[in-house]
Amino acid sequence: MTAAPRNSAVEVLACLEDEFAAFGEAFCRGEYLMWLGSGISRDVVPGVQLLLVRMLEFLRKKLDPADPTCRFRKAFNDVLEVGGVPAATRAGLDLTTSAESWPEIDDIVGRLVNHYSAVLNVQIQGEAADYLVWNGLDVPTTYGAPALEPDVEHFCVAILMLEGVVRSAPTTNWDGLVEAAMGALVGDADRFLRVVVAPDDFREPERQAELVKFHGCAVRAAADENEYRGRLIARMTQISGWTTKPENQLMKDHLAHLFASRSSFIVGLSAQDANIHTVLNEASQKLGRNWPASPPPVVFAEQTLHHHHTHVLQVTYGDSYAGNAGAIAQSALLGAFAKPALVALVLLTLTDKLCVLVDAVGLVLPDAERGHLCDDLRGLRDLVASAADVDHRAFLAVMVPAMALVLSIFRTGRVPDASAVLYEPVSVAPVTRDVSASDPRVAARLGRLAVVLSLLGRGLIDSLWQLTVGTLVRPEDGVVRVATAHQTARVFMVSDARSLSQLEVDGVVDLDDDATIVIQAESTHAPSTRSPRAHYGRTGAAGARCVDLEELCTTITTVDELFEAFRLDGAL
Repeated sequence: MTAAPRNSAVEVLACLEDEFAAFGEAFCRGEYLMWLGSGISRDVVPGVQLLLVRMLEFLRKKLDPADPTCRFRKAFNDVLEVGGVPAATRAGLDLTTSAESWPEIDDIVGRLVNHYSAVLNVQIQGEAADYLVWNGLDVPTTYGAPALEPDVEHFCVAILMLEGVVRSAPTTNWDGLVEAAMGALVGDADRFLRVVVAPDDFREPERQAELVKFHGCAVRAAADENEYRGRLIARMTQISGWTTKPENQLMKDHLAHLFASRSSFIVGLSAQDANIHTVLNEASQKLGRNWPASPPPVVFAEQTLHHHHTHVLQVTYGDSYAGNAGAIAQSALLGAFAKPALVALVLLTLTDKLCVLVDAVGLVLPDAERGHLCDDLRGLRDLVASAADVDHRAFLAVMVPAMALVLSIFRTGRVPDASAVLYEPVSVAPVTRDVSASDPRVAARLGRLAVVLSLLGRGLIDSLWQLTVGTLVRPEDGVVRVATAHQTARVFMVSDARSLSQLEVDGVVDLDDDATIVIQAESTHAPSTRSPRAHYGRTGAAGARCVDLEELCTTITTVDELFEAFRLDGAL
């Protein structure tokens, strides 16, 4: 089945609030595990097609065309036979030129690509069984090199882990890119991410999230070949026998439990390997699913469902699949590949948390009015998504330090170290289960921050001002700058008087500056709940404009009035 392609985060967000709304809501509640495959790393490490060309070239260079008994020539022919390459094509190959220059190369690779594990299973006399894997693919350099830099997908996965909505991520990938992204975001990935490669790894304490590398890890294999080279799973004989080997039973049981007990978001994973099918079959026999199901137990970040995806759905739904195949496929096909899908889920998750926190503020507003605040948050989110779609990598490079600046200043009044930017989560779990959010005072403060962002978003949507996010290199310019037709203001959002005092001590905020707006979430005095305000706006005194958000939130009865009071108090 093919869905209307969704090539941007904006398009994905639209479907997450329409036909995939149940999936989006459940994802934000932390109900999905994320299965990861090579599709999330295609822009960093070579794809299967390129690796096959490299392997053919590796063998071509090794073989002796003049020696009919050459062991590398035999392996070369065995590889072509696996793909059913016609004898005439084989006879016409010019073995004196590089494989990538052959006119027939695209046809050959096309024949081999669906038999990748069988190709890697070809043996070479006198060499180790995994010779074509370890040497032909050059695993240490191709997948295990420390210099490999994570891409947008890996950073998004790490962010979703740090926000607590992805707790487990099984993966067939050998590279260390998710780990590298986590390390870049938090400094020490091991503090937050448990990486499971071998059975002993299950003895490690649980952490914020786990990455289950059930096909092995090239980073560990490059560092300790004796221990981890044999754990790299790629060859047909390894895959077909994986589930029966005693050393894999703990891993198999863990994967089966995850699939049976959690819904699955499958990203960049073909799911065609036999060991995956066995695990899913066993999981479905223990705890099957029936149609209809909402949210869907399986969702693919793909634009087309291939036969191996269909097999996963057949296994998942069992007897209820046959009569509902079309509807099931429609429920499972997101229509977007990894990059826009993951960027959209990051934005959806952050916005969902802010919307939930709005309810913790104690606003004197009817439910419908509070809904308007969330509408403006989503409107701001969609504008951010439009900007992100221009360059996803550049967007993350701005978003991570901007969040660190906003949340660190809000919570502590301190500016993060610009030379070592660490990700600052809104919360370490879905807000409804977050320990910090269970403290009404903490939740109310964060909720008021959400209200501010909603109000700033409304002014941007209505073209009343432009917003520019602050930077760690110039924190004195504010966490955001608001430019109207007549002025540009430096805005600081703080949780309480202590945070504001810290900013003053550190010389970040100058309260004598007319161009500064300080928005404080918690009043320095008890607010007059439900009492009418005597006046809005500035008192006429020179210096920074101070907005008491707690006072506003407890004395205003409509969102329109709240917005106008915010503008007047901030002289915007």
